[in-house]
Amino acid sequence: WFLRVLVWIFNIRKWELMEDWHYQLDDDVLIVVPKEFIFDGASIPRPLWALLSPVGLLLIPGLIHDYAYQHDKLLQVNANGNKIPYKEGSGRDYWDELFFKVSIEVNGLSVMSLIAWFALYIGGWVAWNRYRRG
Repeated sequence: WFLRVLVWIFNIRKWELMEDWHYQLDDDVLIVVPKEFIFDGASIPRPLWALLSPVGLLLIPGLIHDYAYQHDKLLQVNANGNKIPYKEGSGRDYWDELFFKVSIEVNGLSVMSLIAWFALYIGGWVAWNRYRRG
């Protein structure tokens, strides 16, 4: 019983993109997250979902952030329709800041976006380091 409760609290669902997913950043850069990318949205323990849902208002910034954390870049669609690196090697602080900006763009809730960004500031290093180790 105890193990089931722990799994319920800490197990994070994952999604896979079935097609390329595009998003226009505020600097008019069109980014794309490629199909077959697997992500968890926002790694938030289930008891906190009432406050910060990983599949609600944080889904889009979480998707962008997950790809950027894994690859330390995004992919930009250039004028010819080709995918080229965007902000490659920008580092954890840049991607956390982008998460915050996209979160505000998408949901318009500055306080919730700030809480989510603060959680990244405190705990994001775990995922960042895991991806850097390979």
